[in-house]
Amino acid sequence: MSTLFDDVARIIASPISRRKALRMVGGAVGSAAFAALGLETASWALTAASASVSCKKGQTACGSSCCSSTQICCGNDSCERVCCSSGQVCCTDTSKAYCAPAGSKCCGGMTCTSGQTCCGNASSVRTCCSSGQVCCTDASKAYCVPAGSTCCKGVGCSKDQTCCNGKVCPSGQVCCNGVCCSPGQTCCNNKCCAGPCCNGKCCSAGQTCCNNKCVTLPVSNKGKCPAE
Repeated sequence: MSTLFDDVARIIASPISRRKALRMVGGAVGSAAFAALGLETASWALTAASASVSCKKGQTACGSSCCSSTQICCGNDSCERVCCSSGQVCCTDTSKAYCAPAGSKCCGGMTCTSGQTCCGNASSVRTCCSSGQVCCTDASKAYCVPAGSTCCKGVGCSKDQTCCNGKVCPSGQVCCNGVCCSPGQTCCNNKCCAGPCCNGKCCSAGQTCCNNKCVTLPVSNKGKCPAE
């Protein structure tokens, strides 16, 4: 136990960051616990050795690796570190750091070129959209649609189309309760109707809604309802 107290005292007195000191103290306490069970010798030196790596002169420790003088250590405490070559971009937007070519943009494990945009967020799989494309993130996977389009559950709709519960209704068709009605049909009480919807009732094709009733008008009426 006295050895443990000595180890903790040495760690606290060392010129290191508080985070590293806490990590080393925890390791020393853990080692002491194993030592009490006869499994391992309690030593803060062993803990320190496991938390760092021995590098040659001119190299820099980077996680479990050593970076040369022409490399940079890429990563932080929340991701696995890697060595990037000079000029490369360091990306830390995933659980594992990675290196991207010069001029690239980090994008959730992948890299986008200078003319692309990273599309997505923390809850979706990211992708790279070309210049002018629209970024859509309304699903677990991000996707890109042509310029001027709207997002529609994995697909894109142009200006003359309608998004209908993940389906794309062509121009001239209406969306009715998640279904694209046939051309010329209307939506009446959540059902596709061949004629007009008249006071909640679906009229037959060729009928007209007059005074809240479906009627078949004579040709002579020219589509005008008769006076009551």
